[in-house]
Amino acid sequence: MLDLNKEFIITNDKIVSVRDFYNALAFLEIKKYDIVCVHSQIFSLGKPLVGKDEFMQIIVNVLQDIISTEGMLIMPTFTYSFCKNEIYDVYNSPSTVGILTEYFRNLSDVLRTEHPIFSFALWGDRKKLYSDIGLDAFGMDSVYGKMILDKGKLLMIGADKGYTFYYLAEEYVNVKHRYFKNFQGSIRNKAGYTYSEIVPYFVRDLSKRSELDENLLSDYLLENECQKKIDFGKGTLSVIDCNKAFYLLACELGRDESRFLKE
Repeated sequence: MLDLNKEFIITNDKIVSVRDFYNALAFLEIKKYDIVCVHSQIFSLGKPLVGKDEFMQIIVNVLQDIISTEGMLIMPTFTYSFCKNEIYDVYNSPSTVGILTEYFRNLSDVLRTEHPIFSFALWGDRKKLYSDIGLDAFGMDSVYGKMILDKGKLLMIGADKGYTFYYLAEEYVNVKHRYFKNFQGSIRNKAGYTYSEIVPYFVRDLSKRSELDENLLSDYLLENECQKKIDFGKGTLSVIDCNKAFYLLACELGRDESRFLKE
């Protein structure tokens, strides 16, 4: 049972409790049965008042309590090792996208996908369904693609960062500043079997203007009511409606492929 009065973050002018975290997520309309993918920079929220593992446990347990196993809690566990001629090991390759994701993927009831570049850790009754994905990380048969179809939500904890989801709209429109590049390497699966695979990746064309302006994208999503944000600790929490955001972005990119790129 979670202690709602437990204080777990301190900033310059206030202390944040577990109850405050529940209330902030309620404001963002995170609720039972939701499919939620978390991108995080947790220590930008403030100084932890508990140990590192307990801090991460609080965040995960609150989300699991709200969503329930009938929903889905998802975190990216991207590695990029496959692109460097290293074996992607489903069990042992560490996540490179934050300590919360590495903590989460090691929980006993979490399943990790076998995509060797853009893997995800999955919790919930539908985790096996969500692990059945294609090799195209930004296609509709990906974790993000399933979230679009199931009207999932992206939750950003700590900072307004983590717009990897946006690349699905770029691929859907087939923007000219990206192109498919194949990467070949080895995957060691859950059974310990190692096999070779060729994975397509819709990479940036570095000879062209191609870098995403995340602030510009965030402003657009907020203005069009696809994203909702609240101050929390020293940072922010924000949530994005995947289905609404994807189709809105695809239409916008269809008009102007460079709409959200840095100058």
